[in-house]
Amino acid sequence: MKIKELFQSSFAKNVAMISGSTAFAQLLNALFSPVITRIYSPEEYGILTVYTSILGLIVIVASLKYEWGIPIAENDEKAINVMGLSFFVLLHFVILVFVVFYFFGEPILTLLDATVLLNYRYLIPVGVLFGGSYSIFLQWAYRNKDFKSISKTKLTQSIAGNGVKVGLGLFGVGPIGLVFGQIFKEGAGIGTLSRSFRKKDKHLLKKINKKEILWGAKRYKNFPIFSAPSQLLNTAGVQLPVFFITSLYGSQVLGLYGLANSIVNLPMVLIGQSVGDVFYGEAASVGRENPKRVKDLSNKLFKRLVVIGLIPLLALLFFGPFLFSLVFGSQWYEAGVYAKILAFLVFARFIFTPISRIFSVFERQREAFVLDLFRVALVFVAFGISSFLGFSSYGAVGLYSIAMSIVYLVTYLLAQKILNDEIKKREVSEKN
Repeated sequence: MKIKELFQSSFAKNVAMISGSTAFAQLLNALFSPVITRIYSPEEYGILTVYTSILGLIVIVASLKYEWGIPIAENDEKAINVMGLSFFVLLHFVILVFVVFYFFGEPILTLLDATVLLNYRYLIPVGVLFGGSYSIFLQWAYRNKDFKSISKTKLTQSIAGNGVKVGLGLFGVGPIGLVFGQIFKEGAGIGTLSRSFRKKDKHLLKKINKKEILWGAKRYKNFPIFSAPSQLLNTAGVQLPVFFITSLYGSQVLGLYGLANSIVNLPMVLIGQSVGDVFYGEAASVGRENPKRVKDLSNKLFKRLVVIGLIPLLALLFFGPFLFSLVFGSQWYEAGVYAKILAFLVFARFIFTPISRIFSVFERQREAFVLDLFRVALVFVAFGISSFLGFSSYGAVGLYSIAMSIVYLVTYLLAQKILNDEIKKREVSEKN
């Protein structure tokens, strides 16, 4: 199949499928929100926010990223053993989390200024189990390019999560309804993806054995050594601007920045992530055998993303403050200014990030780890300079936007270098 045919047929179809389901799931969330906010108080929502934040930091390393070896394993027998390894690590990790929060939950949550979770701390390991299991099954779906199930998952997660929140809220159970809703959201995703696994690949479970699991642990050791801490850094890096902005400029500025950041990132959520998922599935299946095919696909993908990304970029640059005032009210005019400042950052993230998924495909975890360290360091530098020189909040966000745009550009250039190196290695191998 030619790259052009791939992009215009199956690739584009898969992107449209996942993008459409993501958009519909976001619409459902928006429709449920007015109902949920009338059932739960802001204080109860605060408990959910803290719970999801802590959960996000823990789940990201729950299987030590061994699950990333599933899509790129040489064959299904090795892949199913990597899957078994991932679940083995996850279960032991969940037990560790339970023990830690059982004996040290109060001092840990006090240190994180999250004492509101003291009565719900035992639900943290439950959330880790569900979230980690979903991630493992998701990687199996990537291996099989089962984008139809992934699309269904996004819808079932939205319906289940919001449905539980509303249902339990009507019974007046308090914030635990929100927390259970979050847990059931992950559970619904597991149900959808595991159903597909049970139908098509259940027979592979007989292939799981201790020898192959140990082989997988050694073969993909770079994932826990480099990818797990790298992803932890990546997740923490996303949250750092929030803490810096609060500390330097106060909660009002943070609110304006928060709305702007969430709105301008919609193209990344609705399209960019979906494109990245499909590209990852395609690249993982052919990457080592045909890196040139991945390179051709990445070039075509990049050009199309630039064209698509220019539309929201220009809209924000010319009409950002006006649009925010029109849609959200005059009090949100400044949020439009922040959106204008963040426009180039989001554009860079949109066009560069999906293609950069090849770091996992070719197991270049060391480079990815260094890039995440570089990213966190630049966040500190940007806000450190802003504080030292007394920049306004606009100046600080602008400097941060420039710094992160540089990170995404460097990431893309390094990804292209990796592809070129793999193509050369493949050519040499074929000659010999």
